[in-house]
Amino acid sequence: MTLNEVYVTKMSHDLSGIIGTLHNTAELAEMDSEFVAEGLLLLKNSADVLAARLKFFRALLGSDTKIDSAVAVQYLSTITAMFHINGVVENRLSLAFVLLATECLLRGGTITFLPDAVTFSGETVVLDSIKENILCAKEQVLNPQYMAALWISNWMKANNRVLTLNKTATQIMFSFSANE
Repeated sequence: MTLNEVYVTKMSHDLSGIIGTLHNTAELAEMDSEFVAEGLLLLKNSADVLAARLKFFRALLGSDTKIDSAVAVQYLSTITAMFHINGVVENRLSLAFVLLATECLLRGGTITFLPDAVTFSGETVVLDSIKENILCAKEQVLNPQYMAALWISNWMKANNRVLTLNKTATQIMFSFSANE
């Protein structure tokens, strides 16, 4: 699997469920006239989720140059857990950390952007050893479940930066500095 295949597979996975919901809701509305009003609300909500996720992935992986906190906040609103952002989301690296946060903050939490650092804080913060090794450039595992870690690791390498981690049970701080 190539890195591009990892990105496309992850994005497709995150979009396919909501597309299935849209399709199934439309089919039910066609078959049951009593479901139409409820179905329209579900279609609108599902379309909003799809739009937010597409906008997020276009900003992270595509050529979209408008990257700001609103893109991240709208994406996070499509996730079941509750997230808060402190600081400013201003580039693709920030978006990649937002995606990683959805994988590490299982019950939601706070993502804090600082100069040359990002902190995840929450009740349950999990970073498995494979993602940690990918982030710290110790290994590269081309698997869609590691897409955010791979993206961040490749960005660090391309920008001659080194990522270091400081973990506790309720917080992870990702610090990055120039490679010496």
